[in-house]
Amino acid sequence: MTIADRIREAREQAGVSQTELARLLGVTRSACSQWESPQGTAPRRERLEQLATLLGVSFEWLATGRGSEQAPAEVQVTSPDLPPDQQELLALYRRLPPRLRLAVLNLARDLQPERGETPNLRTLK
Repeated sequence: MTIADRIREAREQAGVSQTELARLLGVTRSACSQWESPQGTAPRRERLEQLATLLGVSFEWLATGRGSEQAPAEVQVTSPDLPPDQQELLALYRRLPPRLRLAVLNLARDLQPERGETPNLRTLK
């Protein structure tokens, strides 16, 4: 199985379209298509790490085909730089299946106020 095959398989198992994945990664849909094409180019390491995290697969499997496809159990990450509410949010996010992670990312982006605006849940469109 090639890297293109593994990327496609992981994306399809997560129930994500190329268009949706491209938007979440901040790339074009054609970039995602290239990654999944047998003659296409493979994404850089940083992008592969993002793909593995978003799609809920192990980085090693996605990059090399070795090891388990399943993402490893999450390591508890705590940082003195993060307040407790952000640590909790991160821990909860990591427990979500890939499709719900994408929904949370979309929601967070939708909640971002425009420059100069104050966030207001009542005015969300």
